[in-house]
Amino acid sequence: GLSGVRKALNVLRDYYGSASFIQDSKFDAFMQQPPAPEKHSKATGAGTSIIGILEVVESDFGTNLAKEEAEEADAQSSYDKTSQDNKVSKTTKEQDVKYKTQESK
Repeated sequence: GLSGVRKALNVLRDYYGSASFIQDSKFDAFMQQPPAPEKHSKATGAGTSIIGILEVVESDFGTNLAKEEAEEADAQSSYDKTSQDNKVSKTTKEQDVKYKTQESK
């Protein structure tokens, strides 16, 4: 959901936002990485457009999620109020039946 979009944005920002990939000497000693291919370079234009699209998705997703949660809370509140009104009405009617039954005897 929203957390996945945020994670993707962080990964892309880290990748396209950094000037170079920096590793410390302890990491190099532990991991024997092959040298990076010489033909590979970061495509800056593609990264910014993808990040832009994901930012719009994140914004829309967050807005829609907030709207849905607000609507759900309103519906729950309405349901609770209706349920309470029904309980009161039922109790009132049961008492009316009880008293009318006693009066008729």
